[in-house]
Amino acid sequence: MGENQVAGWRGINVGASRPYNSTSGGKARENLNRNFIGNRFPHRSEIIAVFGVAVFVCFSWTIIGFFHKLSSFTLYFTLGEIATIFAYMMAFALLESLTVAASIVLLSVILPASWLKEGFAVKGFVFLIVATVAAILFQKELKDHYPSTLMLLASSVLPLLLIPFLIIIVRSMPKVQNILLNVQDRILIMLFIYVPIGLLSLIVVMYRNLL
Repeated sequence: MGENQVAGWRGINVGASRPYNSTSGGKARENLNRNFIGNRFPHRSEIIAVFGVAVFVCFSWTIIGFFHKLSSFTLYFTLGEIATIFAYMMAFALLESLTVAASIVLLSVILPASWLKEGFAVKGFVFLIVATVAAILFQKELKDHYPSTLMLLASSVLPLLLIPFLIIIVRSMPKVQNILLNVQDRILIMLFIYVPIGLLSLIVVMYRNLL
């Protein structure tokens, strides 16, 4: 019996004397943190899809505004100055697209996963549609007169109420989701046109301001 006790003590001492592997512990914590962060964010393909819609909306609306004012630009600016104005507008549209897409992704991280992260591509598309329509209507209202306090509240509160309502409806209609995803896939093609224009314009703007 004494020999068994000695053997048991030896086993305990051997186990206790093993050094702690800090490297493996650090890797485990790093993997845990990485998995936690990865689980909070939507899938990369869904983020790209929402970013594509944001790029399409911001660039298209900016280009429409540019051509709407082009006739007046020709009266006061040279061709080079008009090209510079266009570069500034395209650079701003790229930064605006990144800001909008990043804001929606951040909301999906902060809010519960079932609210925005799950089905992020469709929900982000609905979010952008409502926000775009609200912005267009608000800008149209600004052309006529300065909006009242009631108009300001309505243009900011109503979209916030309409977005979750439409998301709930779309979530229960798979056919509508498929239509939105198909439209989103076609919009992604514009990334290969708008993003290079935006990057080139951003380089031009940085060059003019830094040199």
